[in-house]
Amino acid sequence: MPGAKEILAALACDKMGGMSRAFTDQDFQVLDAWLQRRRTGFHDIVALEGFLTAIVIGPNTLMPMAWLPKVFGGKQPRFRDLEEMNRFMALVMGLHNEIAVYFDTDPDGFEPTFYESKVGKKRVIVVDEWCEGFIKGMRLDALAWKRLKRERPDLLRPLQLFGTPAGWKELAAGGPIKMHAKWSVQVAPAVRGIYAFWLPQRRSVIPSGDHEGRVH
Repeated sequence: MPGAKEILAALACDKMGGMSRAFTDQDFQVLDAWLQRRRTGFHDIVALEGFLTAIVIGPNTLMPMAWLPKVFGGKQPRFRDLEEMNRFMALVMGLHNEIAVYFDTDPDGFEPTFYESKVGKKRVIVVDEWCEGFIKGMRLDALAWKRLKRERPDLLRPLQLFGTPAGWKELAAGGPIKMHAKWSVQVAPAVRGIYAFWLPQRRSVIPSGDHEGRVH
């Protein structure tokens, strides 16, 4: 069973450009199907996108070995063989890099991937899974995220409403339809605001032109 050494080797391959091609819609679908078959870690690609977005735009640079175990569900990933592990890692890193490039090139245009549900004759966006994933990403560096909670709690509110048990209770108490209509449309602008909030700190941590180990 592939272990930590093999994971590090795969990451080294990524640094050398072995996983640097564009992340396609087909890659998205393949990774989604793969996640749904797994018994540990993330089972949903929308939640994974939220998780990786928090990693990319958060206060500190987190190396892949700090967050990959959360993706595949433990320090010892369960794969059939090294080839399967490398393919899975390539897809996960591809999605991560796609998010990072988007924020590097067009942060104001970033839109999360949300599910849609048909309610009567209307189609309603479902933001819960994405927000849950984002909250999980925040928890990996919880101490550093506290400054945002103190200074701009308004940016976190939409994500907390849809991504935490306390938030779900508040949504239910306020009337799910009314609360959803008011707050679901605020998730994407809040994420872009969080990126802008942390950007000066991230730029001060990562020297210009130093891309090794970067997550954005």
